[in-house]
Amino acid sequence: MSRTKKPSNLSADERAFLNRFRSLNEEESENLSLDDTIAYLNILDKVDPEAFTRALEDALVDRGLTNSELFQLLERAQKRAGSIQ
Repeated sequence: MSRTKKPSNLSADERAFLNRFRSLNEEESENLSLDDTIAYLNILDKVDPEAFTRALEDALVDRGLTNSELFQLLERAQKRAGSIQ
């Protein structure tokens, strides 16, 4: 059995964001920005990596992203992460 981090390891801001995100109705969730979705997925990865994988796949399918577009997003994210460090 894989070991996942407990939600208590999250900061107060992360817990608040996660709770807000989970309480959205369908219409509100459809209007989320890609940045909000990515932030949610990053927090979810800390809590439950397997749920993260499923949620990422669902988000990509829902947005109709192609593999090429996904790789472009990942490259931009890596560049942003590199500039932060």
